[in-house]
Amino acid sequence: LGAQVLWQTLEVPESGWRLHLLHDTRASAAAGRAAAIAAAGAWLALALLWLFVQQRRRLSALRQRSRHELETLLQQHAEELRTAQDGVVTAAQQANAGLSRSLEHLPQGVVVIDEALNLVAWNSRYVELFRFPPELLKIGRPIEDLFRFNARRGLLGPGPIEAAIERRLNHLRSGKPHMRESEKEDGTVLEIRGNPLPDGGFVTSYADITSYKNAARELRSLADALEHRVAERTRDLAAAKREAESANRYKTRFVASAVHDLLQPLNAARMFVSVLRGQVHEAGSARVVDSIDGALAAQDAILNSLLDISRLEAGSLKTQVRDFALAPLLDTLAREFGILAEDRGLVLESVPTSAVVLSDENLLRRILQNFLSNAIRYTPRGRVLIGCRRRGGWLRIEVHDQGPGIPDALQHEIFEEFRRLDDGVANDRGAGLGLAIVERIGRLLGHRIGLRSTLGSGSVFSVTVPLGERAAIARQLPAPASTAEHGNDPILHGCRVWCVDDEPLVCEATRTLLERWECRVDFAGGPEEAVNAANADEVPELLLLDVRMGTHYGPMLLPLLVERWQREPRVILVTAEPDPALRERALDLGWGFLSKPVRPPALRALVTQMLMRRG
Repeated sequence: LGAQVLWQTLEVPESGWRLHLLHDTRASAAAGRAAAIAAAGAWLALALLWLFVQQRRRLSALRQRSRHELETLLQQHAEELRTAQDGVVTAAQQANAGLSRSLEHLPQGVVVIDEALNLVAWNSRYVELFRFPPELLKIGRPIEDLFRFNARRGLLGPGPIEAAIERRLNHLRSGKPHMRESEKEDGTVLEIRGNPLPDGGFVTSYADITSYKNAARELRSLADALEHRVAERTRDLAAAKREAESANRYKTRFVASAVHDLLQPLNAARMFVSVLRGQVHEAGSARVVDSIDGALAAQDAILNSLLDISRLEAGSLKTQVRDFALAPLLDTLAREFGILAEDRGLVLESVPTSAVVLSDENLLRRILQNFLSNAIRYTPRGRVLIGCRRRGGWLRIEVHDQGPGIPDALQHEIFEEFRRLDDGVANDRGAGLGLAIVERIGRLLGHRIGLRSTLGSGSVFSVTVPLGERAAIARQLPAPASTAEHGNDPILHGCRVWCVDDEPLVCEATRTLLERWECRVDFAGGPEEAVNAANADEVPELLLLDVRMGTHYGPMLLPLLVERWQREPRVILVTAEPDPALRERALDLGWGFLSKPVRPPALRALVTQMLMRRG
């Protein structure tokens, strides 16, 4: 065969034959080659199409990117052109003095330089401040020339000129803002402010703040002068305050000394009256003695009021605040002032109370005594009432009267010293110190003093005190039984007593009173005589010792007497000294203590109490 053929064998099982077929493959091969070529052409076409599409995409993307980049480039270029144009316009305006005209309205001197440190614009105020010649100021002139011109006139300060110029140029090159002050030779003070410009360059303003500085200096001088005057006034006030305090202390000492001196004869007079009362039996003479004793008691009250004022102002009055039941105090006051009210045709009513208060019992007693005394003094008829009202944790103790009432204009004044009303119905008008003492005691204790009054209807005086705790009340010791004024007391009979006082009248009155009580008074005299008379053979059972005796001090005299007696008797200190510490010291040492003027019943009760300790 001249060409390739396809040999195909086929088995025929029924006949047992084998069939061989021969095919000419040239036509099929040609057809296959044609099909292969057609398929290759189709794939090639597809590949070319894909490449074409991709190329089109790339070209489209490239065109888009190129267009965007071109637009961006054009925008940037346009912006640069606009900026350049603005700069050109600005430079042209500056060059044409357009900016200079816009700067003319500013009060500061202004100069503008470009990034090359050359002049661009300025205003006339700048020229006026530095007196630049016209030929020096030209657009484009280096700012260094202006610095050098100022340096030759000494406006750049001390030191080398070149260094000063270079320092300023370097600062401008740095583009940093600055602010400083500079004073010229003629006294002009400039505030210099510099700021960089956005497109390069620098603007500097020069403000004349001379008037501001002068005003500040004047204000500073005025402030210094005012401070000096205030310091002087403060020193004057301090000196005046010291003088006032010194005068007040002197007044306090004078009052205390005067009261002390006045109490000495009064003390003796009270004792003599007590002796006289025991010797007078006729009714008429007894009334005279009672009148004398009443007058002395009034004088005693006035002097004690003066002494209280002195102690309150000096701050020497000490308080002993504690919880105590109020009922015993009100009952005692009701009994004491009930008799006085009955003598004057009045009725004193006391409303019972179970309250416990926190206060100083003795000072509260003084307040209420004053209220009751005034109520009875100024009530012509009717009744006086004392009672209490609870308000939360406080108790208001009130004293009601049916007197004439107090006008509103006088309700504040009556608490001043030596201020009293003139419409009292009783004859024992005080010195006008009672309510002044009440006000000061209330302030000392922190108790509010109150007053309300209606003309023609009466007044209500009150003191508001804090409520106390019933559980805190200490067991009260029963008061010593009072000793009768008259009659013999076995414990006093033959008792050996010494009285040491530098007032002869007081010694004589004390001797007379004690001898009337059947005491044996072995000595009654001054401190020097007492030291000379003391000996171990005649030791008294009781010593009445004055505290202040000229240059001698009673408690310091006692050791000298004890040294001669060789033992210490019972001691009762008798003094007009307004010193609470002295009383405390006496009680701590087991001594008795009495304040002048001495009331004979109190003296007798204390003497009896002291002698009862000898067992």
